[in-house]
Amino acid sequence: MTQALVHTQTFAVTFLSPVHIGTEEQLDEHDFVYENGHLIRFRITPILEQIGEQELERFVNEGLEAVKDWLRQSGLWQQLQLYRSAVPRQPRWNREPVRPFIADPLLRPYLPGTEIKGAIRTAVAWWLLRQMDEQGRQGMKRKVGKRQRNGRIEVERDRKWAGQWLEQSLLGIDPNHDLLRSLRVQDSTPVEPYRLKVFPVLVAVRTDRGLQWLQSPRSGQQRSQYTDDYQRAVANFCECLDGSVSGVKLTVTSDAFLSDGEIGKGETRLSVPEELGWEEAMRQAVADWKTACNELAKEVARAERNWWKQVKDASQDAGAKMVAAKMEQFYTELLNRINAEGGEAVFLNLGWGGGWRTKTVTELFGDETVQQVVSRYGLDRGARSQPFPKTRKVVWRGSNEFTPLGWVRLSSL
Repeated sequence: MTQALVHTQTFAVTFLSPVHIGTEEQLDEHDFVYENGHLIRFRITPILEQIGEQELERFVNEGLEAVKDWLRQSGLWQQLQLYRSAVPRQPRWNREPVRPFIADPLLRPYLPGTEIKGAIRTAVAWWLLRQMDEQGRQGMKRKVGKRQRNGRIEVERDRKWAGQWLEQSLLGIDPNHDLLRSLRVQDSTPVEPYRLKVFPVLVAVRTDRGLQWLQSPRSGQQRSQYTDDYQRAVANFCECLDGSVSGVKLTVTSDAFLSDGEIGKGETRLSVPEELGWEEAMRQAVADWKTACNELAKEVARAERNWWKQVKDASQDAGAKMVAAKMEQFYTELLNRINAEGGEAVFLNLGWGGGWRTKTVTELFGDETVQQVVSRYGLDRGARSQPFPKTRKVVWRGSNEFTPLGWVRLSSL
């Protein structure tokens, strides 16, 4: 029996900016008490098991704030706290719930292997396209937003499948033939819940006045409302892991049998990757996944630095210029760090809020293709933003401190 040859690397994770990897769940005033500039999250199940009928009614109607005296008197106040996080302001609970971080059954947050592999997958696809000549790239371009059915090429109407034909052409026609089968990423080691922090994430908007903030999102016939004051902006409050967290590790295993192995068929030796339909360029892209990730990270950092510089130059408001300058500086320093350390480390953007450039390869096909995709699938709700997108997610850390979401560094151990 042929044995798989595997190579496993362990990486330490450094959080370069706050990372949020969420769930479908939302938390509200029934999960938190706001006190002295801090959000305190509690374990709710033990509270419900011990709370009396009168307090339960108050809890249901008004949230944890209404029963915090009972929590103190019962001795559960300290015992059932998950964490205390300083926040710049209190959430407006009627429209600003807290997005929890994905966690294990013990409520310990972790980085899912699927999230990390998804980021690697995007980078490998992007890298393969970058390596193609113009003819090859044009052939791939024709597959964006299209599908094959009964031998015919049709427009794909469902945005969820808009990139499927392109992805299959780059990485394999189905899960059994998928190029990334040869790379396995495990979940990271978990983090104790008290290490979580909650940050308000604001929506920065590029307008004809430069930088503004989303104050009220579009609803029905009412257009989006913007403000110059970030303290009045609507926020997504998110549980995050940031640079204060250390000791997080993960492993990446490459399967040399799938990428380079052979199998016997009678007296014939067959190449496993050839049987799977993996061409040499495809195999090499996976072997060079760390380079692919770093090259994509550099491309994103350059583009985001330039976007924020343009916003800074267009802004008249001093506060807007300050924020844009801080964001420009972050990406300048990130780009310098990737250039200096890229041979030894891997840079990735993970989770929610990283933006269009970190999740798609469409920009490689040019502005016309981007606008076709945006228009066909209503990605900007008819705003016809150029360049797309005109918004960015920005973490407000408090005071005058702002940073993007999602950047990590993996260093081999």
